[in-house]
Amino acid sequence: MAADTTTPAGRAHIPSAGGAPTGHLVMHTAEEAARLLKVKRSWLERQAAARKIPFSMLGGSYRFSDRHLAEIIRLNEVAPLPPARDVSGLERSRRSGRPSGESAGTVAPLRPRPRSGPRRA
Repeated sequence: MAADTTTPAGRAHIPSAGGAPTGHLVMHTAEEAARLLKVKRSWLERQAAARKIPFSMLGGSYRFSDRHLAEIIRLNEVAPLPPARDVSGLERSRRSGRPSGESAGTVAPLRPRPRSGPRRA
């Protein structure tokens, strides 16, 4: 009797040499991977074409394993900024009456934006 090569979801897996499945290697299409990651398929394909994310090319199509998806998530993770250490300087500038972006040096005066369209007489 042949070993079952599909998972309950209808996905193929690679059976071990003994015929008993040890681990499921699930490969997702670009459409399925995009749905799982909640991104557009075009974004996923652009990133893969630019070699910015891991993928497999099978039959001329992008395929993504669960490991690939986990790595894509890790690569696009953004760590929070560490808490600011010295807030005393910021508070001091507020007390001086100057906006925090201005320094004690000279500031260039603002100029109006040039008008677009025909000039009036």
